[in-house]
Amino acid sequence: MREYEDIISMKPSPSNPDDHSSNYIHAPVADSATGQDRTIDPVRTAAILLGSRAVAVDQLRDSGIPVDDVCWHILLELIVAEKTEMPMTVADIASRLDVKNSVMSRYVHHMIGAGLIERCSGGGDSAPARLRASAAGNAMSRDILQKIGQQFIAI
Repeated sequence: MREYEDIISMKPSPSNPDDHSSNYIHAPVADSATGQDRTIDPVRTAAILLGSRAVAVDQLRDSGIPVDDVCWHILLELIVAEKTEMPMTVADIASRLDVKNSVMSRYVHHMIGAGLIERCSGGGDSAPARLRASAAGNAMSRDILQKIGQQFIAI
């Protein structure tokens, strides 16, 4: 299986370097390791996505922290952003997840209170604060992603 960062382009739009909403997925049909062409079965893809969501929902429920799908995706965005050294603000994540800024601000406030994410300096007095996953948020998401990854290995 390819690494996440190998299939996701994290480059902002050339016309607007601050717009991260136009990131796109590179998904070549040919498997470069074997050179064999593979067809993409939409039903199988849907089953994989639903299976990974079921694992995430079960693990999040068991964590005891009230975290829904939007919170989970915020954590995922911040984990990828940190790995790719792409700073993310509330507005950036709101744009990427197609959520209003005011709603995203409430999610961020909730997640900071739950100890899953934290604000860090924005790089200047007027720059918006950047967000990152906290140690607890990283640990929780790492455990969940490992369980999801185990399901993918079986495919």
